[in-house]
Amino acid sequence: MRGHCFAVASGKGGVGKTTTVVNTACELTARGYDVVVVDVDLAMTNLGRMVGVDHEPTLHDVLAGRATLEAAINTDGKVAVLPGSDAIDSLRDADPAGLGQVIKRLRTAFEIVIVDTGAGVDHEAMVACGLADDTVLVTTPDETAVTDTGKSRSMVETVDGHVLGVVVTRGDAAAVSAATRTLGVDRLGAVPDAPEVVGDEPVVTTAPKSAVAAAYSDIAETLASAVEASVDAAGEKRAVGDD
Repeated sequence: MRGHCFAVASGKGGVGKTTTVVNTACELTARGYDVVVVDVDLAMTNLGRMVGVDHEPTLHDVLAGRATLEAAINTDGKVAVLPGSDAIDSLRDADPAGLGQVIKRLRTAFEIVIVDTGAGVDHEAMVACGLADDTVLVTTPDETAVTDTGKSRSMVETVDGHVLGVVVTRGDAAAVSAATRTLGVDRLGAVPDAPEVVGDEPVVTTAPKSAVAAAYSDIAETLASAVEASVDAAGEKRAVGDD
């Protein structure tokens, strides 16, 4: 049975997309899921740094035909990571056309694949959102961020993807509600602004009792429910086929 794939997308940078990827992945792993996170922001990779992984080869090497996918996955930490490379030469040599096959292969090896896309609408994001079971949008309540995230939502629909909902970061209750209404999607979670606990390490690890960690825990629970619903639906489909 193939694994469940989430693409995490945003309309602009700096809204907490990668932070959401890392923290929800840690929480899902703590719940017993076999999770891999993938950095498909080929031009601006930062997922490896976020989880403290300095690993070679990278996804760029896989896409350049210089390494196997198995060799590029770091499994030393709590969450398996397929990082990218910061080297300019690696970006030049990597062929984005191979991303689809990479994601498909990861889904045969892991229960959950979480793809960290680049900000905005680019080829890699479109591939990931088109292949994913669900896309999670991430935005702040800022008007520009919400507008750009609306464009990302339209992009997902263009590639026949499915938007599960939105995570709104760094906003009060009223601002979160307004952003969710504007986007016209379900709210998956609201992450409070707490710079005193948010850093380069997963908040669910460094400040597990904080309101931020609690928010990511709730988001992970929602994603887990989506995974289980998908498993149940697949089981029902097989049962009908057996009949």
